[in-house]
Amino acid sequence: MDNFQARAQAAASAITSKNPAEAFAQSLTNDRPTIDSAVKSYMSLTSARGALSHLPTTSSAMDQIHNALGSSAKTGRKEQCFFVKSKNGKMASLLCARTILKKINSFQIPEAPDASKDEAKEIEFHVIRILWNGLVKNGQKPSMILGRHSLSQIYPIILQALIDDIPDGVDDEEGQTFMEEFGNLLIDGMKQKSSSIPANEREKLNQRDDDSCLLWDIDGGKEELQRRRDRRKKKSKAANGSLNGPGDFESSKEGLTIEEIVEGDEEVEDA
Repeated sequence: MDNFQARAQAAASAITSKNPAEAFAQSLTNDRPTIDSAVKSYMSLTSARGALSHLPTTSSAMDQIHNALGSSAKTGRKEQCFFVKSKNGKMASLLCARTILKKINSFQIPEAPDASKDEAKEIEFHVIRILWNGLVKNGQKPSMILGRHSLSQIYPIILQALIDDIPDGVDDEEGQTFMEEFGNLLIDGMKQKSSSIPANEREKLNQRDDDSCLLWDIDGGKEELQRRRDRRKKKSKAANGSLNGPGDFESSKEGLTIEEIVEGDEEVEDA
């Protein structure tokens, strides 16, 4: 069986400025991090949240956990996934991550239902469709080769199927939140990557904890975690060095991510 990725890259390497479709195909195969890497990072993130939510803590801290679980509308934040009702939080994260990867790696993109009024977007979808379906047809995994740009076109199409296929042993509501939050973080990751964001808007983005950076930044979220540490230092100085107030709980909770938990890569890679 021919190596589809090698053939796609070989074709793209011979492109000229007169062949934008092949140039775009090449950029898709070079898009990093890969979908596979982002899903595993998200699995680690949700596992860490679940582990933290089971730790003994103060009533005020627990209130903040429950607010994050079910009161995102009140805070204006998108709902975050915590596995506290599922039988085993770490296993629930693994099973949901595996479900996403299996669906992605077996999905054949259909023709666009309606022609887009934007010709550039129509060409973009067409190229992604050919590349993605070619990988699947040739027995390769799109999740190992493609990144956020390709997935941003596909995830809205498969989201409902993922919600309808929550694995056994996972609470349905928590499983749905897992699938939906991953999609939201994908949207946020695309926004972070966009070069059209004004400098003042990007500065605002960098002033808040952004979990999408933990999934989709090329450095694996190292800069994002450092920004969080720097913000906490400023908060602690403003609070006369006290790190025990409830106001610090939420950012500390979100900081416990990839660095705090074993990913279990060997289990997810079988997806």
